[in-house]
Amino acid sequence: MLSRIYVQQQKQQLRTIRYGIKTPIIQHVYKQMYTTNQQPPKIKEEEEPSKEIRTAPKVLGLRQTPVVNRDGWLERKKNKLRDLTDYDKAFQAHAAERRHLVEEATKSYFADAHEMRKHGGKMYHAADKLIKADKAGYMPDFEGINLDKKPVHTTDLLAGKVSLMSFVYAKYGETHVNSFVEPLLQHFKNNPKVQLVEVNVQENLLKQWLLKAFVPSIRKNLPEERKQNYTLLLKDISRVRKHLDMTNQHIGYVYIIDEQCKIRWTAHGDATKEEIGNMLGMLEYLSSNNNNNKKVASS
Repeated sequence: MLSRIYVQQQKQQLRTIRYGIKTPIIQHVYKQMYTTNQQPPKIKEEEEPSKEIRTAPKVLGLRQTPVVNRDGWLERKKNKLRDLTDYDKAFQAHAAERRHLVEEATKSYFADAHEMRKHGGKMYHAADKLIKADKAGYMPDFEGINLDKKPVHTTDLLAGKVSLMSFVYAKYGETHVNSFVEPLLQHFKNNPKVQLVEVNVQENLLKQWLLKAFVPSIRKNLPEERKQNYTLLLKDISRVRKHLDMTNQHIGYVYIIDEQCKIRWTAHGDATKEEIGNMLGMLEYLSSNNNNNKKVASS
């Protein structure tokens, strides 16, 4: 008798599970085990990476006037050996070299690419006014070669003239620089007071040989008005770049340089309308002041 009742109870439980929960006890247990009052978590939508825009640098360049070193290779080696006997100068050079090596060792190989993804090539918007002449730093002297493969110093090109100087490290940076250069050439087409100085930098030793091989192609494809002051810089300038705030080699940079080789304004990345307007106005202002100063000096 008891076995028959037990079998009926088991059948009833199977029917309840199969066709729906009927008994209050089973319903209560089911709710306690399988239900909850908490809301399901909401899936967060993917947010676009935020662009961190910092303020434009207030001062750039070196505090010392650039000096053109025309010594040969042997004379430069002698000067380095002579500097080693000066303890203070040698200690300062060693400390600076050590800091540079530590910075390079702790920097990731893909750091520039990651930085480009974060800010899209625009780390800051260019200033809307010139750096004061008494506070501005000097553009360092760079020794490179022109399109005729003859040695040239950038200080010789910049001294006594108002210039827009551009730096390109990679193909991606050429579009950045051209966004500033093309309006400049169009605006000052017949104005000899303002010049363009372009520097193509290659710090990789293997790519330096490739760039030398492509010099005829560059000379052929470059417009005539841009060939005169086009300079190839085939050396490592990473120790000087930080003084010019050129921290990313995927970005193109431009600088306004006055007749005393001082950096008065800088911009980078793709040019905005405001930056182009400010650049043209600043160049006109400096060129007119330079012309007035020459008249006063001659009188």
